[in-house]
Amino acid sequence: MKAACLKGGRIVVETLPDPVPREGQILVRPLFTGICGSDLSLRKQMAAGADEAGEAALPVIVPGHEFSAEVVDVPNTNGSALTPGDIVTALPFTHDHEGPQTIGLSPGHHGGLATLSCVDAIRTFKVPAAVPPDLAALTEPLSVGLHASRLANRQPGPNLVVGCGPVGLAGILSLKLDGRGPVIAADFSAERRDAAEAIGADIVVDPASESPFTQWDRAGFSPSAMSPLLAREFRGLPPGANIFECTGVPGVLGEVVNSAMPHSHIIVAGVCPHQEAITPLEAIVRELSLEFSFAYRPEEFREALSMIGEHGELVSRLITSRRPLEETEAAFDALAKHPHEIKILIEPGR
Repeated sequence: MKAACLKGGRIVVETLPDPVPREGQILVRPLFTGICGSDLSLRKQMAAGADEAGEAALPVIVPGHEFSAEVVDVPNTNGSALTPGDIVTALPFTHDHEGPQTIGLSPGHHGGLATLSCVDAIRTFKVPAAVPPDLAALTEPLSVGLHASRLANRQPGPNLVVGCGPVGLAGILSLKLDGRGPVIAADFSAERRDAAEAIGADIVVDPASESPFTQWDRAGFSPSAMSPLLAREFRGLPPGANIFECTGVPGVLGEVVNSAMPHSHIIVAGVCPHQEAITPLEAIVRELSLEFSFAYRPEEFREALSMIGEHGELVSRLITSRRPLEETEAAFDALAKHPHEIKILIEPGR
């Protein structure tokens, strides 16, 4: 098979042996594979490791954990209903002798940036005929945003989404479809703000010109006192906002904690692999809640796939580029450097 191989910080398209499904797995041919912020972080970590220990000391990883595919073979799956030719998408998780692994991020478990891959049959979902394969590849990132939005169940709103990449946009879409509003969206990229507005954000903010944390009056909401002890009158739980940190950029979480209105619920969905500094006193005196969102549940993955079928036109706003496998490294560079890119899809068979 042909695959985009991550070697240190380089991405090289090479010919590798065809993968062999383990018990309970099926063999698939990826059709569309999305590049994720986690892929960019992995590349940075691999590049740093190569600088320290040398590229030869590192494993070769074939990235790609969000993809749609065609079923090629269904061996040893204990009665799976899938058949060759089915169009599918899958949760990118599996197990081996070392425990849980992520397909496309863990060594030895090649992802969707290849002409063949293996996924667990039990974690594979058949794509409805009405859902195009390119949109089906967005099921995984949509699931991440859906899960994060569902964690915000303590506060009715308003909602502030900081960072309008795929996860932030997915969160906005989920909030709006659930009737949770209003939604304020903040991003430095004009293209991402446009996408947020198209998907349903009520207010969009450019942080370069105004603070997203001072827009509550535009959302028809007045922050409560810092503590019920300081209020003239207090009955029940004080209202606050739901704030979603979806950038994963170092320093942003600290800014959110310092700027959030009292009694806000902060949900962290952006993956930051670096240490973050927050000041607990800032959170204590405003009684903030801090929660971290990891991945999604299988039922949310299924729901995200249904969401695509019902709202494909909105979901399609996330896709900004499509490229062949040979241009994978250039696509990684473009996503890292150009804020107008939201979701780049690679077509391994193209």
